[in-house]
Amino acid sequence: MLISFDGLDSTGKATQTKRAVARLKQAGHTVLEFSTPDYTTPLGQELKLRLQGKLGDWKHTPWQEKLRYFAHNRAEHRDAVVAALEAGCIIVYDRYVPSSLAFITVEALPAQEVDLFRKDIYQAIEREEYEIHNMPKEDVSVFLDVPPDIASKLLDYRKKHNQDEDEYTDHLHVQERLYNEYDIMCRQQPERFCRIHCREDGHILGIDEIAEHVWQSLLTRFPKLARK
Repeated sequence: MLISFDGLDSTGKATQTKRAVARLKQAGHTVLEFSTPDYTTPLGQELKLRLQGKLGDWKHTPWQEKLRYFAHNRAEHRDAVVAALEAGCIIVYDRYVPSSLAFITVEALPAQEVDLFRKDIYQAIEREEYEIHNMPKEDVSVFLDVPPDIASKLLDYRKKHNQDEDEYTDHLHVQERLYNEYDIMCRQQPERFCRIHCREDGHILGIDEIAEHVWQSLLTRFPKLARK
């Protein structure tokens, strides 16, 4: 089984990935955790430089080329992921192919044109990921639903705290478009996406509350996760 956590920047994907891994291990499962983009690899380091505008011209790079940078980076995990799945392990990803579906769709075309070509973009990404690189398909993508205005504030705080450099995708208008893409995918493919509402009554839920919502949602879909 492969579970991914996807969503906007600074919405808790890494934290909830680790919480899910811990809960699954507690239930007796063997679990491996991965994250993409993986900036620790040579391809990942190159991708980060491109996103930061330090290598090439990302803004004018064709979207077909952009999707390959992400797919090639993810494929660096393929052998380890496939071997683990064949051995009966559960794989949990902090960002997987659904993140590329949202991001590359936003990158590909202006907002007013995306509706006309969204299906074609999806097909190109999934062909590259699942067919050319033979990455296994996720069983579910957990979308941590945090409104983009709140996510943007959380991202600004994280960047200041960690002294991270800016990426042009950090801007609110980009995050708003990304949120819209995730919203569309959740509504159109409910069997593939599990939306976790992280805000109730105008405030963001705590880490433990979100983790419990995630766990109960996973159990509803996959009862066998309760105990191995």
